[in-house]
Amino acid sequence: MRRSLTLLTCCLLLMIGLALSGCSSSRLGNDIVSPTSNIDDIEIYSKALKSKMSFDVYTPPGYDPKLKYPVLYMLYGYGGNRGYVFDNMELGQVTDRLIENDEISPLIIVSPDYGNSFAVNSVPGQGINPGSVDEGLYEDYLLEEVIPYVDKNYRTIASREGRYVGGFSMGGYAALYLGFNHTDLFSKIGGHSAAIWDYTDNDQYTDQRDWLYPTAALRERRDPFKLAVSRNLDDVHIYLDAGENDQLAAVDEKLFTLLKSKHAQVEWHTYPGYHSASYWMEHFADYLKFYSGDTGSKG
Repeated sequence: MRRSLTLLTCCLLLMIGLALSGCSSSRLGNDIVSPTSNIDDIEIYSKALKSKMSFDVYTPPGYDPKLKYPVLYMLYGYGGNRGYVFDNMELGQVTDRLIENDEISPLIIVSPDYGNSFAVNSVPGQGINPGSVDEGLYEDYLLEEVIPYVDKNYRTIASREGRYVGGFSMGGYAALYLGFNHTDLFSKIGGHSAAIWDYTDNDQYTDQRDWLYPTAALRERRDPFKLAVSRNLDDVHIYLDAGENDQLAAVDEKLFTLLKSKHAQVEWHTYPGYHSASYWMEHFADYLKFYSGDTGSKG
């Protein structure tokens, strides 16, 4: 299923095309350039999760099958779903405007459903489940099923140089976790109000923290603070931000300080605001300008 972000414009252009050529197509064929942005609702059967899973794929205005585009995997916050990013937060409309104003290069954006899993591989019994997290092989699903599907079915720059991961709150944690552990897959990582913990009295949602890190070994594998020390992050670009009134701002800035001490290519931004969708929406343009640095290339 494809959703057009500018339906009226699309219809008018299709009518003109019919009048001129006598034929048209609702699908992007090998030689058809899309005049508008679109959001495709994709459903696949996940072998990793043993269930059907869905994700949305945004293609930009002027999407040309003869070009290749960078891909941003944008991960929603706790309690969200794939549609929230585009339908509620209107990321597609903001991206359209920036592209049309030549403020960013065209890119593909993928918003996958991943439950409240924090994007990790987990099994029942790894820790005390607070009942608010989803267990399963979500990391395998995202990396071994979603990414290959997108690269196979869309004109992507199918290398780390053209692949980015970012997210909000839980999605910010997930982006840092996936990005730090898989620098072979991602070249840009964004943690927007990332839900992370530093084991101080300021920690929130400690039940989720303790489920993620039930053992020292799993904490070494999953904690962005530990990964900042143990992983080689020299070849990735990292963007961290949080609202000035966000209770997570202090711990996110603490991660920035650690990364900076390791000479990582990291930037820190704080703006007026809280831990809320309105804060992230207000700064979509800043995020997209960070991610979209590559222009579509001849493929």
